[in-house]
Amino acid sequence: MYLLIKDGEYRRETAEWKGIPAEGEEILALFPYEEAGNYAEKWSIDAEALEEARRFGYARYDSFENYDCVSLEMQDFEDVLLSRGSVILYLEKGKAFFATSKTKEVEEMLLEGLETLGEKVTLNRLVFQFFERQTREDETAFDNIEREILELEQALITSGKRDCVAEIISLRKRLMVLKKYYEQLLNVLDILGENENGIFDGRTLRFFKMLARRTERRFQNVLNLREAVTQVRESYEAEVDISLNTTMKIFTVVTTIFLPLTLIAGWYGMNFQMPEYGWEHGYAIVAVFSLVFIIAGVAFFRMKKWF
Repeated sequence: MYLLIKDGEYRRETAEWKGIPAEGEEILALFPYEEAGNYAEKWSIDAEALEEARRFGYARYDSFENYDCVSLEMQDFEDVLLSRGSVILYLEKGKAFFATSKTKEVEEMLLEGLETLGEKVTLNRLVFQFFERQTREDETAFDNIEREILELEQALITSGKRDCVAEIISLRKRLMVLKKYYEQLLNVLDILGENENGIFDGRTLRFFKMLARRTERRFQNVLNLREAVTQVRESYEAEVDISLNTTMKIFTVVTTIFLPLTLIAGWYGMNFQMPEYGWEHGYAIVAVFSLVFIIAGVAFFRMKKWF
């Protein structure tokens, strides 16, 4: 697909278009990775730069002499552990070439950008619209994660949830992916703002700076959510420790109550002749003594609220 832009208007050409841009006309081309070699030869694009950017993955911005090369991993915010595919942008002044594994998705983003711009279409603004759409759906992901954290925290408090390790691990994995994504996207936006090759006009650079500030807030939000998950994990560990301490306290109390009986059993289990063996009511006395000691021990620990 080709888009030819001039004086706020654009026309669309198919991939088979063989023409050349008119004077003052800006050009945008979209093609799959498999056809990168053909487009590179036709438009004198550095094919090695495209291949190097494709191997990198995630977000990266490289400035060369007269052109910039950007690699982006399009994040799927419905399932942040997945990617919607990758895209490479080859940018020159008045030219933008998109190589991607998902031509349909990228084409939809570009067409949505054209609708947003209306009668003020420029190549710079369209490229910005594409970048801006990379984080447009992230509010859904943040809302879902925040809700999960609150529900997990509430479950720990109200229902005494005993096993939330899987939920905590899942949250940490998703937040780690988002952290890496926004971190690298911020690096791209910072370098883009330097505009070493003079590709973008001043107004578009201001838009990119606003996008960078918004992305910085998203990145900070990820860090805050990671801190919230850490607090939930610490609360869970505290609950586990309290439960374990309660169990150990019960075992200790029971052991303490029955320890004298163990002593009695050991004492009378020795192979010695003892005078008590001749008592008529010796067995009953030992039994009553043992029962009294158990009752006294239970009463004592209940009074101390240890049992």
